[in-house]
Amino acid sequence: MSFDADEEILQDFLVEAGEILELLSEQLVELENRPNDSDLLNAIFRGFHTVKGGAGFLQLEALVTCCHIAENVFDILRKGERQVDAELMDVVLQALDSINSMFAQVRDGEEPTPAAPALLEALSALAQPAQQVVAAPAAPAAPVVATMAEPVLEADGDITDDEFELLLEALHVGPEAGEAPAAADGHANGDEITDDEFEALLDQLHGTGKGPGSQPTAVPSVPATPVAGDEDLITDDEFESLLDELHGPGRGPGAATTPTPVSAPAPAAPEAAKPQPPAPPAAEEKPAPKPAPRRSEAGADHGAAAETTVRVDTARLDEIMNMVGELVLVRNRLTRLGLTSEDEELTKAVANLDMVTADLQASVMKTRMQPIKKVFGRFPRVVRDLSRSLKKEIDLELVGEETDLDKNLVEALADPLVHLVRNAVDHGIESPEEREAAGKPRVGQMVLAARQEGDHILLTISDDGKGMDAEVLRAKAVEKGMMDRDAAERLSESECFNLILAPGFSTKTEVSDVSGRGVGMDVVRTRISQLNGTIAIESTKGQGTRISIKVPLTLAIMPTLMVMLGRQAFALPLVNVNEIYNLDLSRTNVVDGQEVILVRDKALPLFWLKRWLMPGASEEIDRTAASVVIVSVGTQRVGFVVDQLVGQEEVVIKPLGGMLQGTPGMAGATITGDGRIALILDIPGLLKRYARKG
Repeated sequence: MSFDADEEILQDFLVEAGEILELLSEQLVELENRPNDSDLLNAIFRGFHTVKGGAGFLQLEALVTCCHIAENVFDILRKGERQVDAELMDVVLQALDSINSMFAQVRDGEEPTPAAPALLEALSALAQPAQQVVAAPAAPAAPVVATMAEPVLEADGDITDDEFELLLEALHVGPEAGEAPAAADGHANGDEITDDEFEALLDQLHGTGKGPGSQPTAVPSVPATPVAGDEDLITDDEFESLLDELHGPGRGPGAATTPTPVSAPAPAAPEAAKPQPPAPPAAEEKPAPKPAPRRSEAGADHGAAAETTVRVDTARLDEIMNMVGELVLVRNRLTRLGLTSEDEELTKAVANLDMVTADLQASVMKTRMQPIKKVFGRFPRVVRDLSRSLKKEIDLELVGEETDLDKNLVEALADPLVHLVRNAVDHGIESPEEREAAGKPRVGQMVLAARQEGDHILLTISDDGKGMDAEVLRAKAVEKGMMDRDAAERLSESECFNLILAPGFSTKTEVSDVSGRGVGMDVVRTRISQLNGTIAIESTKGQGTRISIKVPLTLAIMPTLMVMLGRQAFALPLVNVNEIYNLDLSRTNVVDGQEVILVRDKALPLFWLKRWLMPGASEEIDRTAASVVIVSVGTQRVGFVVDQLVGQEEVVIKPLGGMLQGTPGMAGATITGDGRIALILDIPGLLKRYARKG
């Protein structure tokens, strides 16, 4: 491996190859549903070819080998010499996993580990036509074009890298070569021919010692063309002459004409090049990380479009976002001062600053946004592999893949969604036989959807499986000792569904490699809470289940409800705030030693934040009209008593200093509009730390 290459070239390869490999995972699963889609087959072939080319340029031999055999498989498929089936896709997907593993090693600066020999052997077997006639003699004069896909020449008359590669493969299948095109490409890096091989190629075309540049006596004189440019390279005109010799004038690859056999007597060519060129220029450019075929497919405007984008390090975006956050704090401060000022010009200037800052904040946030397709793209493969191992038939539909959210959230949501999707496949959707017995189609339907709702993203995972039985969940909770039978009987249906989020809770009687340990859904609940999100579960027995997750668009700037406890300001994340009441606390009740209030005939636990966060402070509060903030944590609702409500305010989250780092119930700090420091509360952590103390 050559890590001494230009770092920029290596980074270009990592970025482009990473995008291609992500796309290949989706395309391969889609191919199983559309096995005869020629466009899809060609796209997958080009994907492996491009990764192979970049890897060859960087001398990543292990990566080149695996990609090259995979490329040969799809060459066979697009020629129609083999059909796509589940067994073939199993091997190809294993090969893609191996390529991804090697790519991850390259990204970490390590030498890639070659793929398993058994995998390469299985892949090589698929690179042969499905029905080969073993005893069939090789045709002595096979036409060149018969071994080639039909590439199309570009408008300017040049041939692309793919066309040149196909030409070389075709030339190696001659009366003297005696080997398949795949074998002809097996050189040091899989993409170049040596000087001796090029000499043999010329001898094969013209006879020994009669290649371009020699002057055979038996051929009528043809005006000699002087060599242009470097004596060791052939020019475009000279290469065109070579193609004319092979196919006839104007009959290059892609032309709808009768092919000229290799063994046919070739007319003498003009004096073209010295017989020992190192390699044609097109072959040298081929392994570059950004090869010509991608440019030609994108059309003439691709070059101009590429220049309109620039790659920026995420650390720089984070720095800009931080500075915009500081600007937001100044904006809040000036807005507060503008409200108390009687100067009309100052009020107008502050209002203008407010508008410009809001636009700037939105624009910078968009630079950090990524489509959730980056997460959704992995699930067709997850569902496909899991359904095959469980012998189920499942159709996955993705909705709202273009929905954008913060880059950090995209990465953080990956694990929870994987748990939910695997849970739906394993627990939710029945086997084909069970579905038929219940009068359902054999193929189960699963929908993974995303959409934006204000400043939040709503994600839903729904299936048409067997749903959940509240009675079974109640019995399981009692069996595991989570609650007594009376408490379980008092649970509503929705509260029963929420039991699956409890740690250690599972309805599986046997532990498998998919589920049964009761940790998956607990991980989901914990992770979503850390993202200041909420999760809700709906289910109908025999019809299916729907799980909804709501998370903020970004974690950098948070809408909050400002409250006062004594003279200290605190910020409650608005995503957790459900309702605000002025209640008569003299009418509270006590249930099981816990003070509760009745809201719409529902008893909610009541907690005094001041007792938790400011112990020893006086509680001078009007109990007949106290401010109570109802907050939601997962599926639980509780009431917090506060001294004073300030109002809604967007804040920039700042990490706590070393002395306060890790303080239970504290998510960070911010600066309020009046210049004071406010602590941002982590409500789930707060309840976990203090709720048992009352």
